[in-house]
Amino acid sequence: MKIYLIRHCESEDDILDCYGGCADFDLTEKGVTTAKKYAKELTNLKIEKIFTSPYKRAKSVADIFNEQLHCGVEIIDNLREMNTYGVMSGVNKELAKKIFSLLLNSEKYKKFGYYNGIPFEGGEEVADFDQRIKEAFDTITSKNLNTVAIVTHGGVFRSVYKNILNKSEQLTEIDDVATIKIEYRDNQYFIISMKGITLK
Repeated sequence: MKIYLIRHCESEDDILDCYGGCADFDLTEKGVTTAKKYAKELTNLKIEKIFTSPYKRAKSVADIFNEQLHCGVEIIDNLREMNTYGVMSGVNKELAKKIFSLLLNSEKYKKFGYYNGIPFEGGEEVADFDQRIKEAFDTITSKNLNTVAIVTHGGVFRSVYKNILNKSEQLTEIDDVATIKIEYRDNQYFIISMKGITLK
């Protein structure tokens, strides 16, 4: 099976400078334009199904791709973004500094996030997140398909790269429609190519 793992496009939280995570923002006009342009690049890849996170910023991109590919879209709930920010999800970052200053200045939350191994207050544990991403990939690879696309989030890319592709580098930048082409054979995953990703 060939898998095209694709990050969603610009969403409103980027413009509003809000914490995303489990907050469910729509695409911006720029995000829609980017998705439509990228959809044309997928035309000759023989994609048989698009799997997507349920969040609007991913699902909308999947729907735009499907308008070009006509292969169908299936929502996989486990592909949703990690709830990294907990009680700050959807809140403007400057405002969050004021509202949650006591927590943000506490020893526990001076560093948080996927690679630090802890979410912010009320967030999702990293181990639970990694487990559901693995379950999502198990679901997708159990399908009798040759080539698929997965539209999802930056946190999912980090989990896939670390735990499914078994790579040690950290992903520091993941662009809109960043893509990892993966081959799954003999119960193993292999990276074929990557674009739009910066490693540390």
